[in-house]
Amino acid sequence: MRRPSGRVMVGAAVVTVVLLVAAAGGAAWWRWDTQRQPRVDDVVTDMNTAVADAVAAAGEDAAVAVSPVVAAADCRLGPLRPGKIFTGKADLYTDPGGEDALITTIERNLPPRYAAGRGTAVAGVRPLQADIGTVTLSVRRLSPGWLAVTARSRCSLGAATEPAAPTGAAPGITAVTQLLAAAGTRPAGITEQRLRCTTGDIVTISAVSERTDTGDLTDRLAPALPSTARRFTTGDANRISYRDGPVSVIVASSDDGTAITAQHTTGC
Repeated sequence: MRRPSGRVMVGAAVVTVVLLVAAAGGAAWWRWDTQRQPRVDDVVTDMNTAVADAVAAAGEDAAVAVSPVVAAADCRLGPLRPGKIFTGKADLYTDPGGEDALITTIERNLPPRYAAGRGTAVAGVRPLQADIGTVTLSVRRLSPGWLAVTARSRCSLGAATEPAAPTGAAPGITAVTQLLAAAGTRPAGITEQRLRCTTGDIVTISAVSERTDTGDLTDRLAPALPSTARRFTTGDANRISYRDGPVSVIVASSDDGTAITAQHTTGC
């Protein structure tokens, strides 16, 4: 068996060195490119602030619940690097027919830096849009009496933080537990979402029940509502939503109809 010639061995060594140098250069470029790309960690505060500002601007004309920032869609940061678009949200529940007026109230009360504008009416409701550079903010009608406030990031790297467990003995924990008990069930899990606003915190305690009967929540839970509550009309929707001063409560069937969700929110 012939041994490789010296020239072949030198050539192989050169190729190996070239490949190592290329790999090192590629790794260095990847680190540099990673550092210059937008990251969700850098805009989470802006997203949460935008949602909190919109919720505060709505005033007491809706029941509200805020949600954590989540990855909402795939995107690309150049040909080789995948990213995510992230959203932070709040749900607003008001009387059907009052959606456009509520968005007008939000538009009027938002801080001037949002420079909010209105889009073309859909089902008689003009959505609101605002761009504050790092994130975009929108308020849209989802269905009769139900509006979505959404703060959206640009395509970004990183990951969303998992929903947190409640800290301390939040009043909302007792409230959602009692509501689920009134429906004949108990929480299978409870999380907390907390947003800062100019005068304090917006805190939503969210509970999902164990598997249970979710039918006719409106009548089943009516006796559990405080006498001072302002209850919003739900039409055919299987939910209860009401406001009692700074406190909002929303109880509804889960999407698959096997559990009950209960949300208790204290405003700023």
